[in-house]
Amino acid sequence: MRAMKQSTRWAAVFVCTALILLSAPRALATDGAASKDELRQLFQRYSEQKDEQKLGTLVYWRNVRQRERSGFFRSLRNDLNYRLKNAEFVALDPNTSMEYTLEGITFRPALQPTGRMVATYEGRANVKDFSTSYLIGAKDGRYYIDLAVPAKSSR
Repeated sequence: MRAMKQSTRWAAVFVCTALILLSAPRALATDGAASKDELRQLFQRYSEQKDEQKLGTLVYWRNVRQRERSGFFRSLRNDLNYRLKNAEFVALDPNTSMEYTLEGITFRPALQPTGRMVATYEGRANVKDFSTSYLIGAKDGRYYIDLAVPAKSSR
């Protein structure tokens, strides 16, 4: 009986671990894109396919905390309920602050931002057209959606 409980416990641990690994983005994958235009094209394609996992490969994940990962995917899931009309790059306003403080922790982009990608979605019913803006950064010749990380772990 005890051996059966032990094996059941290990099976549960295995299943939970497998689910976490399958559902988490590839944390240190170097996907991104070779150019800003390729990043935009991949973002459009994966959005049309409503492929959350592939969209996750366009993000630079190093040092991004679980809370910010979850927030990114929660926002993305909401956006994927609508049809993407356009994704375009816009220059950064040089006066824009790239830091913020939340619960005593200062955050900044994980990479040096090179611009913004603005995704515009078609509204429906009571929702008018809306957009989501993503910082874009580059590392080792690859372009990524750039999320915030605690300041001590950025770049």
